[in-house]
Amino acid sequence: MNHYSHRSLLAALALSLLAFTLSLSTHAAERKSLTYSTKFGPALSRTSASPGDQPNHEIVQTIREDMTTSSDPDWDGVPLLNYSQSDLVAGSGTVSGYAVRTHKNGDKTFYRFHGQIQATGDGASRETTGNGTVEVTGGTGKFARAKGSGTWTSAKGGATIKLDIEY
Repeated sequence: MNHYSHRSLLAALALSLLAFTLSLSTHAAERKSLTYSTKFGPALSRTSASPGDQPNHEIVQTIREDMTTSSDPDWDGVPLLNYSQSDLVAGSGTVSGYAVRTHKNGDKTFYRFHGQIQATGDGASRETTGNGTVEVTGGTGKFARAKGSGTWTSAKGGATIKLDIEY
């Protein structure tokens, strides 16, 4: 075998090995359909403003630390920092924002969410419920290629999230 044939053979083998390795990493992605609960935690920061254009109109920015409960060990007992913006009239309106979940191994997943919230009742009997969509926008470490989407519903100080995710 001459020098050029040997090089061509080595190059072909290297390309085949690279293609095989890439195909393994693509198939190694884990896909899950998850349902988990989040208990709303304390507000770490809350800023509100009243534009004055109508009674009880409030624009609110909140940072809150929530806690996740799940039967899946990757998602159970992990905190979630929730950065939300709300545009509310008498406690009802739109909410959107971002969230960062820090998993037990230190890796993170990142989210974007949108939805509607509805307040009923007054004073101590006031109840707020909501629903909307959530999108997984990435992560770090094990979750570096995370992507997915789902829905959320909220009531009584917590939320239920149904999520289809790949990582």
